[in-house]
Amino acid sequence: MTLTVRLTPHLRQQLERYCRRRRLTKTQLVTELLEERLSAPAGQGKTPYQIARDFGLIGGFASGKGDLARNRKRYLAEKLRAKRPR
Repeated sequence: MTLTVRLTPHLRQQLERYCRRRRLTKTQLVTELLEERLSAPAGQGKTPYQIARDFGLIGGFASGKGDLARNRKRYLAEKLRAKRPR
């Protein structure tokens, strides 16, 4: 069966990026998501946290630095210097 879905340009980019990173086709991803969603009993779907975790958005950018927000400028300067030594 063929299914056509209209996506915003932003959502389309996100979909393409997600599939590329995980080496999935769009068909594979949509099929997996539909099977998961349709097989879940009503009211027992995934929470927003579970969905974000499955998409790699939770903990995917951990730096291991507890003071990253406070010292972001210093860390950014170090990264930039490392890329272009003077």
